[in-house]
Amino acid sequence: MRLGGWELRARDVASALGVFVGGLLLFKFGYPLKSWVGVATLGASAVSLLFIRSYAWFSLTIAAVALTIDWIVGPNLLTICVFANAAYVVTEQGSARVGRAMMIGSVAAVLIFTGVGLVIEGELTGVLLGVQAALFTVLPVDTAMTVRRHRQTAAAERERAEQTARLAELDQRAAVTAERTRVARDLHDLVANDLSVIALHSTAALARDDHGDTTRRSLELIRKHSVDGLAEMRHLIDVLRAGDGADSPAEARLDQLDALVERAREDGTPATLTVDGEARPLSPAVELAGYRILQEALVNAGKHAAGQPVEAVVRYRPDALTLTVENRLAAADSSFPLVGGAGLVGMTERAALVGGALDAGPREGRWRVHASIPL
Repeated sequence: MRLGGWELRARDVASALGVFVGGLLLFKFGYPLKSWVGVATLGASAVSLLFIRSYAWFSLTIAAVALTIDWIVGPNLLTICVFANAAYVVTEQGSARVGRAMMIGSVAAVLIFTGVGLVIEGELTGVLLGVQAALFTVLPVDTAMTVRRHRQTAAAERERAEQTARLAELDQRAAVTAERTRVARDLHDLVANDLSVIALHSTAALARDDHGDTTRRSLELIRKHSVDGLAEMRHLIDVLRAGDGADSPAEARLDQLDALVERAREDGTPATLTVDGEARPLSPAVELAGYRILQEALVNAGKHAAGQPVEAVVRYRPDALTLTVENRLAAADSSFPLVGGAGLVGMTERAALVGGALDAGPREGRWRVHASIPL
């Protein structure tokens, strides 16, 4: 039950009832009860437990007043325990300043009890009263201060560990950024420049009029692919230089497969595309993997079985995306290099990165590449 800032829990009610019933049992079985006031102070101590979580200071005040009155009429063991518990909670939940104030008050209470005992009861009784007062004032307050210090130390250690982890992450990001920059620079210097030279020379060759149709067609394809490759390379370089916040290095999606197949036809590969199931947007990683696998399969087909029809099938299933590329082998003894081929290795790795699998090999005079990617 919650009322304003006061939260009443079943545990608190059970504790209060336990203290009150326990005190009554002590009275019943011979604990001294000089007045009905002892029962009232016992009830007040029990009631203070109902506020110990939400209003610790209020609970401590009730417990202190009840203990003071109870001490006059005859102290009850449970009222002492309730007061010690309240002193502990106030100190443990409070600040260091509260803890110092509680410790000063506890020491003062010990001195007062010791002094009163020495004056009224004598030396030995006075010392015993001081020891008793220390047990339910200084001891719980000191214990709470120790617990709070350990908790603060643990929190500080956790914060330092988190800061260290953040610094390590920043260092790692800096190292990755530096490596990306180096790779981008190498790609620009070693690959992009060569592609630019190929594009320039093929353009210059096309400017001449002394080529046959076949030669001109080949030059046009060389220029087209070098220009497209250069564009993708420059985009990749931009992504590498941009850092982690950049988009995927290849903005390739499955809805671009028609253009990919059309490009294969322009390159001389009679390819067809069939989409089975309802096409829908998938995660960027799956989209990229599917696009690149199909792209590599078409390139391999055009390279190793030039002129042979290629059938590409993309199936959208509820739990998986499958891609199948088949073509007739150029000759009965021809086959793709299943081991050692960089293209097949790359396709297998792309499928594995998104939790899928790829199978490639000859089947009944045909070469088949099949990839299955779970969704």
